[in-house]
Amino acid sequence: MIALPLPWFVFLYLALFLAGILVLWAGYELVRRRQTRLAAHNRIFCRICGSRYLDTTHAALLDCPVCGSRNERSGGSPDQTAVGGGL
Repeated sequence: MIALPLPWFVFLYLALFLAGILVLWAGYELVRRRQTRLAAHNRIFCRICGSRYLDTTHAALLDCPVCGSRNERSGGSPDQTAVGGGL
């Protein structure tokens, strides 16, 4: 058996406990970011009528359910789209 003084035992116990909490937190954060990215991909913003809608298909061009215009999948928000043709 390994002789371990009480202060070292408490230190190791707390260090392993905090390392476990850190691993769980990092895992949940990665899952949350992935879900947020997928949800943003499904949100569509119509540039003609300004409506927002969800679409879970993988089509590149989508029909707006309000005005019927064709929209490209761009992430779902008008402020996320690039303006101009920068190099």
